[in-house]
Amino acid sequence: MDLHLARQMVLSLEFSTQHRRLEKLEGKVKELLSQQESLRSDYEALQDPNGMLKDMLEESKMARVQQVQETINTEMLMGEAVTALDFQLTETTGKAIQLEAKNAYMRQQNANLTEALAESDRKLKEAESTIAALTTEKVALETDKTGFEAEKTKLWEEAADTFAEGFDFALEQLKCAFPEVDRSQLSIEFKVVDGKVVRA
Repeated sequence: MDLHLARQMVLSLEFSTQHRRLEKLEGKVKELLSQQESLRSDYEALQDPNGMLKDMLEESKMARVQQVQETINTEMLMGEAVTALDFQLTETTGKAIQLEAKNAYMRQQNANLTEALAESDRKLKEAESTIAALTTEKVALETDKTGFEAEKTKLWEEAADTFAEGFDFALEQLKCAFPEVDRSQLSIEFKVVDGKVVRA
Protein backbone atom coordinates (compact mmCIF):
# COMPACT_ATOMS: atom_id res chain seq x y z
CA MET A 1 0.00 0.00 0.00
CA ASP A 2 2.97 2.37 0.51
CA LEU A 3 3.85 2.13 -3.20
CA HIS A 4 0.25 2.83 -4.17
CA LEU A 5 0.07 5.89 -1.88
CA ALA A 6 3.34 7.16 -3.35
CA ARG A 7 1.98 6.81 -6.88
CA GLN A 8 -1.22 8.60 -5.91
CA MET A 9 0.80 11.45 -4.39
CA VAL A 10 2.92 11.74 -7.56
CA LEU A 11 -0.19 11.79 -9.75
CA SER A 12 -1.81 14.35 -7.47
CA LEU A 13 1.29 16.60 -7.68
CA GLU A 14 1.37 16.23 -11.48
CA PHE A 15 -2.31 17.10 -11.66
CA SER A 16 -1.79 20.16 -9.45
CA THR A 17 1.18 21.27 -11.59
CA GLN A 18 -0.79 20.85 -14.81
CA HIS A 19 -3.69 22.79 -13.30
CA ARG A 20 -1.39 25.69 -12.36
CA ARG A 21 0.07 25.66 -15.89
CA LEU A 22 -3.42 25.84 -17.36
CA GLU A 23 -4.26 28.78 -15.15
CA LYS A 24 -1.06 30.55 -16.29
CA LEU A 25 -1.89 29.79 -19.93
CA GLU A 26 -5.41 31.17 -19.51
CA GLY A 27 -3.94 34.33 -18.01
CA LYS A 28 -1.47 34.59 -20.89
CA VAL A 29 -4.26 34.10 -23.45
CA LYS A 30 -6.27 36.86 -21.83
CA GLU A 31 -3.19 39.07 -21.85
CA LEU A 32 -2.55 38.31 -25.52
CA LEU A 33 -6.16 38.98 -26.42
CA SER A 34 -5.92 42.25 -24.56
CA GLN A 35 -2.73 43.11 -26.45
CA GLN A 36 -4.43 42.11 -29.69
CA GLU A 37 -7.31 44.44 -28.94
CA SER A 38 -4.86 47.19 -28.04
CA LEU A 39 -2.98 46.65 -31.29
CA ARG A 40 -6.23 46.76 -33.21
CA SER A 41 -7.08 50.07 -31.58
CA ASP A 42 -3.61 51.40 -32.36
CA TYR A 43 -3.92 50.13 -35.87
CA GLU A 44 -7.23 51.88 -36.37
CA ALA A 45 -5.81 55.07 -34.82
CA LEU A 46 -2.77 55.01 -37.07
CA GLN A 47 -4.65 54.45 -40.33
CA ASP A 48 -2.90 56.51 -43.00
CA PRO A 49 -2.19 56.29 -46.66
CA ASN A 50 1.24 54.79 -46.01
CA GLY A 51 0.90 51.18 -47.24
CA MET A 52 4.16 50.10 -45.55
CA LEU A 53 2.90 50.99 -42.09
CA LYS A 54 -0.38 49.25 -42.86
CA ASP A 55 1.45 46.09 -43.93
CA MET A 56 3.62 46.15 -40.81
CA LEU A 57 0.55 46.47 -38.61
CA GLU A 58 -1.15 43.64 -40.51
CA GLU A 59 1.88 41.41 -40.09
CA SER A 60 2.01 42.20 -36.38
CA LYS A 61 -1.68 41.45 -36.12
CA MET A 62 -1.25 38.10 -37.90
CA ALA A 63 1.72 37.23 -35.69
CA ARG A 64 -0.36 37.96 -32.60
CA VAL A 65 -3.26 35.89 -33.93
CA GLN A 66 -0.88 33.00 -34.65
CA GLN A 67 0.61 33.33 -31.18
CA VAL A 68 -2.89 33.27 -29.65
CA GLN A 69 -3.78 30.21 -31.77
CA GLU A 70 -0.62 28.41 -30.64
CA THR A 71 -1.47 29.25 -27.03
CA ILE A 72 -4.97 27.86 -27.50
CA ASN A 73 -3.55 24.69 -29.07
CA THR A 74 -1.15 24.33 -26.15
CA GLU A 75 -4.04 24.78 -23.76
CA MET A 76 -6.00 22.04 -25.56
CA LEU A 77 -3.01 19.69 -25.36
CA MET A 78 -2.67 20.44 -21.67
CA GLY A 79 -6.37 19.72 -21.22
CA GLU A 80 -5.93 16.35 -22.94
CA ALA A 81 -2.96 15.58 -20.69
CA VAL A 82 -5.01 16.45 -17.60
CA THR A 83 -7.86 14.23 -18.86
CA ALA A 84 -5.41 11.36 -19.37
CA LEU A 85 -4.04 11.89 -15.87
CA ASP A 86 -7.58 11.89 -14.47
CA PHE A 87 -8.29 8.59 -16.23
CA GLN A 88 -5.05 7.09 -14.96
CA LEU A 89 -5.82 8.29 -11.44
CA THR A 90 -9.31 6.76 -11.60
CA GLU A 91 -7.88 3.48 -12.87
CA THR A 92 -5.20 3.47 -10.17
CA THR A 93 -7.81 4.19 -7.51
CA GLY A 94 -9.85 1.22 -8.73
CA LYS A 95 -6.81 -1.03 -8.53
CA ALA A 96 -6.05 0.31 -5.06
CA ILE A 97 -9.57 -0.61 -3.92
CA GLN A 98 -9.13 -4.12 -5.32
CA LEU A 99 -5.77 -4.48 -3.61
CA GLU A 100 -7.23 -3.25 -0.31
CA ALA A 101 -10.03 -5.84 -0.56
CA LYS A 102 -7.48 -8.57 -1.32
CA ASN A 103 -5.33 -7.37 1.56
CA ALA A 104 -8.32 -7.51 3.93
CA TYR A 105 -9.04 -11.07 2.75
CA MET A 106 -5.40 -12.07 3.33
CA ARG A 107 -5.48 -10.53 6.82
CA GLN A 108 -8.60 -12.57 7.63
CA GLN A 109 -6.92 -15.72 6.31
CA ASN A 110 -3.86 -14.96 8.41
CA ALA A 111 -6.05 -14.48 11.50
CA ASN A 112 -7.77 -17.82 10.82
CA LEU A 113 -4.42 -19.57 10.41
CA THR A 114 -3.11 -17.97 13.59
CA GLU A 115 -6.18 -19.17 15.49
CA ALA A 116 -5.82 -22.69 14.05
CA LEU A 117 -2.14 -22.72 14.96
CA ALA A 118 -2.95 -21.65 18.53
CA GLU A 119 -5.52 -24.46 18.77
CA SER A 120 -2.95 -26.96 17.44
CA ASP A 121 -0.41 -25.73 19.99
CA ARG A 122 -2.97 -26.18 22.76
CA LYS A 123 -3.77 -29.74 21.63
CA LEU A 124 -0.06 -30.52 21.30
CA LYS A 125 0.57 -29.35 24.87
CA GLU A 126 -2.34 -31.48 26.08
CA ALA A 127 -0.92 -34.49 24.22
CA GLU A 128 2.55 -33.86 25.66
CA SER A 129 1.05 -33.60 29.16
CA THR A 130 -0.84 -36.89 28.62
CA ILE A 131 2.32 -38.58 27.29
CA ALA A 132 4.28 -37.36 30.31
CA ALA A 133 1.60 -38.74 32.66
CA LEU A 134 1.52 -42.07 30.81
CA THR A 135 5.33 -42.24 30.86
CA THR A 136 5.32 -41.70 34.64
CA GLU A 137 2.64 -44.36 35.02
CA LYS A 138 4.65 -46.73 32.78
CA VAL A 139 7.76 -46.22 34.90
CA ALA A 140 5.73 -46.89 38.04
CA LEU A 141 4.23 -50.04 36.50
CA GLU A 142 7.64 -51.27 35.37
CA THR A 143 8.94 -50.67 38.89
CA ASP A 144 5.98 -52.60 40.31
CA LYS A 145 6.56 -55.38 37.74
CA THR A 146 10.21 -55.65 38.77
CA GLY A 147 9.13 -55.87 42.40
CA PHE A 148 6.49 -58.48 41.55
CA GLU A 149 9.05 -60.54 39.60
CA ALA A 150 11.46 -60.42 42.53
CA GLU A 151 8.65 -61.37 44.92
CA LYS A 152 7.58 -64.19 42.58
CA THR A 153 11.15 -65.54 42.44
CA LYS A 154 11.42 -65.32 46.20
CA LEU A 155 8.12 -67.17 46.66
CA TRP A 156 9.20 -69.90 44.23
CA GLU A 157 12.44 -70.31 46.10
CA GLU A 158 10.61 -70.44 49.41
CA ALA A 159 8.14 -72.98 47.99
CA ALA A 160 11.02 -75.13 46.69
CA ASP A 161 12.76 -74.95 50.04
CA THR A 162 9.52 -75.85 51.80
CA PHE A 163 8.93 -78.77 49.42
CA ALA A 164 12.52 -80.07 49.92
CA GLU A 165 12.21 -79.69 53.66
CA GLY A 166 8.91 -81.59 53.63
CA PHE A 167 10.46 -84.34 51.54
CA ASP A 168 13.33 -84.66 54.01
CA PHE A 169 10.81 -84.86 56.87
CA ALA A 170 9.01 -87.67 55.01
CA LEU A 171 12.29 -89.56 54.57
CA GLU A 172 13.06 -89.18 58.26
CA GLN A 173 9.63 -90.55 59.10
CA LEU A 174 10.16 -93.47 56.66
CA LYS A 175 13.54 -94.24 58.25
CA CYS A 176 11.99 -94.24 61.68
CA ALA A 177 8.99 -96.37 60.68
CA PHE A 178 10.80 -98.80 58.31
CA PRO A 179 14.52 -98.81 59.11
CA GLU A 180 15.10 -101.84 56.82
CA VAL A 181 13.90 -99.99 53.67
CA ASP A 182 16.63 -98.92 51.17
CA ARG A 183 16.30 -95.18 50.81
CA SER A 184 19.14 -94.72 48.31
CA GLN A 185 16.71 -94.44 45.41
CA LEU A 186 14.49 -91.98 47.23
CA SER A 187 15.33 -88.36 46.35
CA ILE A 188 13.58 -85.10 45.49
CA GLU A 189 15.37 -85.29 42.17
CA PHE A 190 13.61 -88.57 41.22
CA LYS A 191 10.14 -89.30 39.85
CA VAL A 192 8.06 -92.37 39.00
CA VAL A 193 7.61 -93.18 35.32
CA ASP A 194 5.78 -96.38 34.21
CA GLY A 195 6.16 -97.86 37.68
CA LYS A 196 9.90 -97.17 37.85
CA VAL A 197 11.87 -94.55 39.81
CA VAL A 198 13.92 -92.44 37.41
CA ARG A 199 15.82 -89.16 37.63
CA ALA A 200 13.57 -86.22 36.91
